[in-house]
Amino acid sequence: MEHTDFGANTTENALETVIDDFLASGNKSGNYRESLERVLTQWRERLEDRGVETVEQISKRNMASYAQYLSRRVDAGKSREVDGGISAATAWTYYDYVSAFLSYCVRWEYLEENPAQKGIATDELPPRPKKKSGDQQFWSAEDRKALVQYADQRAHGAVDEKGFDALEELRDRALVYVLAYSGVRGGEILSDPRDDRRNGLRWKDVDLENNQLIVLGKNQQREEVQLPKQSHNPLERLKKALEPASLEWPVFVSSHAPSLYSNLPDDADPSAGEPLELQRQHGVVPPSLSTNGGRSVLKRLCDDAEIDVDGDYLKPHGARCGVGEAIYDERGASAAQRVLRHADPRTTSQMYAHKEASELAEEASEVFENE
Repeated sequence: MEHTDFGANTTENALETVIDDFLASGNKSGNYRESLERVLTQWRERLEDRGVETVEQISKRNMASYAQYLSRRVDAGKSREVDGGISAATAWTYYDYVSAFLSYCVRWEYLEENPAQKGIATDELPPRPKKKSGDQQFWSAEDRKALVQYADQRAHGAVDEKGFDALEELRDRALVYVLAYSGVRGGEILSDPRDDRRNGLRWKDVDLENNQLIVLGKNQQREEVQLPKQSHNPLERLKKALEPASLEWPVFVSSHAPSLYSNLPDDADPSAGEPLELQRQHGVVPPSLSTNGGRSVLKRLCDDAEIDVDGDYLKPHGARCGVGEAIYDERGASAAQRVLRHADPRTTSQMYAHKEASELAEEASEVFENE
């Protein structure tokens, strides 16, 4: 990127311009970039309402005022009668976004120091939530088995009744198996309306022979995901029922009729056939099930199967954590890191810190057994 070189000697660096430079720098894309832009735009507009229009004008008092504003929104979030409330974790996320921008300003010598990192500002924020590794949802072996068995029963019953017209049940079964055994992120195989690059897993990216999927990873790069044999048959049955017109078709096709019909050309007659058949006739690729749709599928399956995890349903990220936990228990932290594709081993260690602590406690108990 060719950076606008205003430099430290210039006193008129427009806030909006420098924010645009920041957003264009580095590898910012997808949901992360969208969230950054939204938060920074709201923060900038708030400053401009108070007469602050350049980077050099930003002070620790401005940041303390912003922190107070976020704290008030957290307080509002504790009352159902007040709109606009946020959690303490969200408040810190917003503040960290702004702090990251101001650190960028320091690196480019727009500012001498980051006003967001001053105690007078951070003291106005609510306590930063401390998330323990064991607080995350993990699909236990029992939960995984229960959901897989129910998905099997539901699909088999639908096939007996409708044959290969049981497409939705076969799709949901395949989705459960892929999440339950691969360790893939939901956002890597389902579509996200906020990110054009995340349009769902395609059949061309399913390689059963080599036991892998190719996905757009969290780092915005194409990555190989391991696909155990447990997931193969559900995917093969789904493909046979779906009969994708090309390998560009998504694996988990949306069953939302309005989305399917809106995907057709303007001159298409919606009454001329079933939605998927019309996609084939007009040579268009149907939309993928979305991340929200995937969560709805899991919630519906859990409700029907009466699977309850602390008052909640089994979520996609819980499946990923459960896969990592199973690998961790049987093969150790290094294998879990590879399966989950964590670039930094510390990420895996933090995720399973509760298990490491438990193991260390057992070892310590043995050491002091005779005292």
